[in-house]
Amino acid sequence: MCLLFKNRIKTVSFDCGGTLYYEAEEDYMVFHRILLKLGYRFESVKVKEALEDARVWWSKEKARTREVWNEKAWVRLLRKMVSNLAISDQDLAEQLRGHWLSEAGFRAYEDAEPTLKKLKDNGFKLITISNVSSSRNLATYLRKAGLLEYFEMLVASGDLGCEKPNAEIFRIASRLSNTPVENMLHVGDKYEEDYLGARAAGMNAILIDRRGMFGGEHCPKISSLTDLVDLL
Repeated sequence: MCLLFKNRIKTVSFDCGGTLYYEAEEDYMVFHRILLKLGYRFESVKVKEALEDARVWWSKEKARTREVWNEKAWVRLLRKMVSNLAISDQDLAEQLRGHWLSEAGFRAYEDAEPTLKKLKDNGFKLITISNVSSSRNLATYLRKAGLLEYFEMLVASGDLGCEKPNAEIFRIASRLSNTPVENMLHVGDKYEEDYLGARAAGMNAILIDRRGMFGGEHCPKISSLTDLVDLL
């Protein structure tokens, strides 16, 4: 596999959630804790149901409007969750979003930091291409995971109005990083969003498949991020 990438790559882009880090606990548990601190007493299962229903609603809205997940969408989803809990204070959604950024925890996969450090030391430019609400929030997630310092640029779909697997987000990342797509490698954990999206833009791509879930997909795959070092 090393012949695919050797000596051609100048910039490596990474998906973030599921690739570099994971959430330390489920969102509904974080919101349950925040609501308790704000004086709203619900069983955790009720918060879970309210959030799940809001996500189903958002999926339908997204399919109808083709809206990209961004800061406004985040607040709309939380307003739906608040409504599901029969709370009349719609301003609570903004509070929940702010508190969630403070309360939520993110943990780096064990193979993430050693790989990023080695690639950085070897002279590669490192960036992210992630379907998240904003680069501001993405910086918070990466900082909490202890990985922010390794990246020169954060590309977030919510800032740009297009998201993976749309090839345009990869082309924008190419322009912003001043790197031709043929000299970039994208690494992610989703076949359609990360691998197919990057390839549609003419970018090199590889799938991180820690659990062996993509055995039927014919594409370059690695089981650990540390494998990248030898490939590049």
